[in-house]
Amino acid sequence: MILAEAVSGEEGAEILDRLVELKPEKGMVSPYMNHHFVEALLMCGKKDQAMEYMKYYWGGMLSHGADTFWELYNPENPAESPYGSSIVNSYCHAWSCTPTYLLRKYFN
Repeated sequence: MILAEAVSGEEGAEILDRLVELKPEKGMVSPYMNHHFVEALLMCGKKDQAMEYMKYYWGGMLSHGADTFWELYNPENPAESPYGSSIVNSYCHAWSCTPTYLLRKYFN
C-alpha cells in the first residue's frame, strides 16, 4: 500500500511501526523483499531507520564474508536455503543489490 501510494506518508509510517512492533515469527529473508521494506521506510520519511536496516541486513552479509549480494540471507540462519541446501543458493544475485539504487535515489 505504501509503495503504491495508496496511503499517506503518515499512515504508511504507522503501518511500518506496527509491522516492526509485531516482529512476525517468519521474517523476510529475501533481499528482494527487504528492498521493498527499506523503500517503504524511505517513502515514509524514515531515512535513519532505513539506513540502519540496510547496515543491519546487507551489512550482515558482509560480516559473514560476502563480497557480493546473496539471493537469500537470514541473519538468524545464514545457511538457510529455499532449495534444501545452501550449496545451490546464488551468492551473486542481481535482485539483491538494490541498496545501491536506494542510496543513489534517496541519499544524494
